[in-house]
Amino acid sequence: MDLGLVCPSDRSALSLSHDHDGAAYVCGDCGERFAVADGVVRFLGVPDDFYEGRFLHTIQYVPRSERWYDAWPLWLINSGYVWAVRKYVPAARTVVEVGCASGVAYFARRYKLIGLDLSHASLRQVAELYAACLQADATQAFPLPDQSVDAVISSFFWEHIPPDLKPQVLAQCHRVLAPGGKLVFLYDIASRNPLYRHLIRRDPDLFRRILIEKEGHLGWQTAAENRAVFESNGFRVIDNQGREKTPMIGPAMYDKVQHWGGWLERAGRIGYRFSQAPWFQFYNGATRVVDATLGALLPLDWSRVLISVCEKQ
Repeated sequence: MDLGLVCPSDRSALSLSHDHDGAAYVCGDCGERFAVADGVVRFLGVPDDFYEGRFLHTIQYVPRSERWYDAWPLWLINSGYVWAVRKYVPAARTVVEVGCASGVAYFARRYKLIGLDLSHASLRQVAELYAACLQADATQAFPLPDQSVDAVISSFFWEHIPPDLKPQVLAQCHRVLAPGGKLVFLYDIASRNPLYRHLIRRDPDLFRRILIEKEGHLGWQTAAENRAVFESNGFRVIDNQGREKTPMIGPAMYDKVQHWGGWLERAGRIGYRFSQAPWFQFYNGATRVVDATLGALLPLDWSRVLISVCEKQ
């Protein structure tokens, strides 16, 4: 795949060269050199202390075909995120997955997939699957030409971006997207979920440490605040899908509520046990069904996580 990579400093075209130092993309104007290591083009000078090597799991499931009776398990993966991308982004399009970590094998089959992440170790895991892997900071200039991609997607990336930097990320998304291009973001939000409200009442400092600081959730905002950010930066929100409005929540959350002790610790242990093997597939399917039925009747701001689909205006 000809990526047509550009220099993040001056947007001049980069050319691939091979010398005694190995393969690298070089800017013809400023002379800056971006090494290629383990199939990853490295636009970062130093590793990121928080994210380097933090997420190394590749979602491996790939259906035998795109027919509904083969593809329906995609509806279960990652709160329906993979299904939403499939719905809104046609096959064979060029897609950038920001904060991709170690990626999704199905996306690699369906799209011309460019992974962008801070972690070299994570990208190395998926370098043979994706069309390209770029170790770069999404809050800085994307090393891609204007209007060169059809969609920008991400899962559990957006809540890690501080609010003052979100417009910079969206400006880059807007620049590289073709007219009518899509954003599909899955992310945690600052929620009015009854469980969250109870945890905050019990111990607001513990809530901040466990759910925000420890997880790097520097960009937690409400559903309404996120919508306003998208709409004020050149995007039209065409779908907002709330997830986990009920006590049927993701396994990681059951693990976290145990820190509050008492009945919450006991409930968290039970929930965590049933959300692991051998019960995981049943639990995950039940959670998705509850989200799609009872969850659809509950307020959007009770969602723990949100899938936002936006279109470039």
